[in-house]
Amino acid sequence: MFYVRMIIFAACVATALAQYAAPVAYKPVAYSAPKAYAPEPSYPPTPYNFEYSVNDPHTYDVKSQSEYSDGNGYVKGSYSLLEADGSTRTVEYTADDYNGFNAVFIILAACVATALAQYSAPAYKPAYSAPAYSAPKAYAPEPAYAPAPYSFEYSVNDPHTYDVKSQSEYADGNGYVKGSYSLLEADGSTRTVEYTADDYNGFNAVHKYGRRNSNITQFIPLTSVSSISTEHTLTKMAAKLIIFAACVASALAQYPAPAYKPAYSAPAYSAPAYSAPKAYAPEPAYAPAPYNFEYSVNDPTTYDVKSQSEYSDGNGYVKGSYSLLEADGSTRTVEYTADDYNGFNAVVKNEGGYKAPAYSAPAYKPAYSAPAYKPAYAAPAYAAPAYPAPAYSAPAYKPAYKPAY
Repeated sequence: MFYVRMIIFAACVATALAQYAAPVAYKPVAYSAPKAYAPEPSYPPTPYNFEYSVNDPHTYDVKSQSEYSDGNGYVKGSYSLLEADGSTRTVEYTADDYNGFNAVFIILAACVATALAQYSAPAYKPAYSAPAYSAPKAYAPEPAYAPAPYSFEYSVNDPHTYDVKSQSEYADGNGYVKGSYSLLEADGSTRTVEYTADDYNGFNAVHKYGRRNSNITQFIPLTSVSSISTEHTLTKMAAKLIIFAACVASALAQYPAPAYKPAYSAPAYSAPAYSAPKAYAPEPAYAPAPYNFEYSVNDPTTYDVKSQSEYSDGNGYVKGSYSLLEADGSTRTVEYTADDYNGFNAVVKNEGGYKAPAYSAPAYKPAYSAPAYKPAYAAPAYAAPAYPAPAYSAPAYKPAYKPAY
């Protein structure tokens, strides 16, 4: 029945179109070209690369970084640093205009205590006597504990404040950890993170985002929504369109297109009138819903020590704190408040931990003092010679000798 209706409709359209000649090509209104703006100057690509490293065994400042760019938006680099627990964290990253920024984290464990115990100060002999440094104190090895598996989970579901979140975690006590957590985003979607961690593969996480269904308690992951098969529907629609196009083409082909010359100028079009947007009902006002919660974990075997508490008066003011045990033995505590006027404010405190060894630069003391210059003899003193003035007397006249005969 539907095919018959489509054929009749196509025939009517073809008959109506055949009664009118096709209009001649209408000359469009000539508009002036838009103002040409000066193009942004193009600069030649400027590639660069750099690298640096620091290795100071006395202060444990060990880090390095290298980066390269081809000048066309592609960047590749890596950096590494020595953590407080003796492990080395390495991050290798790439970035470009198509894939964005991507990074891979690699954490390599190291026996710091053994390395420190075997380390001795290098034999360096400057011109002065170098101060003697003793090797760092060897720490006792960590005692071996029996595997202590654990598991926990909690969830919060407050439809008034849209605080919907949950977490669960399990560990077998031998280094393998598996867990997941989820939370409700501001746009109504649900973000779920499933993670695993072990000594061989490190930490791995999978992020999933889901859309919210009309039922407030039901969430359908976007990645698992089954698609409805539309192959049959598309096939039927394609057949209808082919029949309709064939009917129109047959009707138009029977008559030549007469010359059409409009005797009127281009019509003037008025601006379309838009109706006012639909007024939505205002969001219902809910009574203030204050809340508070707290939890804590204290596992000395796996060093999982953390806690959190939070309070809200239901009118936008939130106050809370959380703390956790760092890898270097210190405790980090964060106390925070938030309200509509001051925003979010936090105070971070670090207490305890291992103190870095104190090191002071040695004072330079030369092994000898510069000798005062003393010549082996006294310079001789020369007096100017005294010359007597010459005295000339007039010679006495003596007559020439005349012999006597």
